[in-house]
Amino acid sequence: MPANWPIPEGLSVLPDGSWRVGDLPVGHAASLRYLKAHLVFEDDGAFVVVGPGRVRVSVQGPAFEASSLRVDLESGAVALVLDDGSEERVTDDAIGMNHASGRFECLVRGGRARALLSRPAHETLLVHAEEEAGRFFLCAGPRRIPIRT
Repeated sequence: MPANWPIPEGLSVLPDGSWRVGDLPVGHAASLRYLKAHLVFEDDGAFVVVGPGRVRVSVQGPAFEASSLRVDLESGAVALVLDDGSEERVTDDAIGMNHASGRFECLVRGGRARALLSRPAHETLLVHAEEEAGRFFLCAGPRRIPIRT
């Protein structure tokens, strides 16, 4: 989406993570990536911000998808690569299952947004998951990150 195009009004993220402008789905991949890359979370809500332009976004579900999950077994660092091209460190207790969808999600943007785990990210999670006394953990070398169920 070129910088001189207006940001559409009526933006929303539905509970399933799909983006809409009014009743119309945002299906153009480059436009969706652009909107996600400019999505900011503030105390009074979520906005797409481009220069002086700000448009409120109604966020009812996961606004992002984690295209990959990176686990460094030596350092214990765990990071997500989001579908807007950014990378986020995974904090303790950030990963959990959404009971409505049955899919794993991770808190991102300082805990203000959620990202669905893509199939590759989900597979990486399963490879590094361990169960202990009925609780599940993502194990990254010396680090054990609880997985909310």
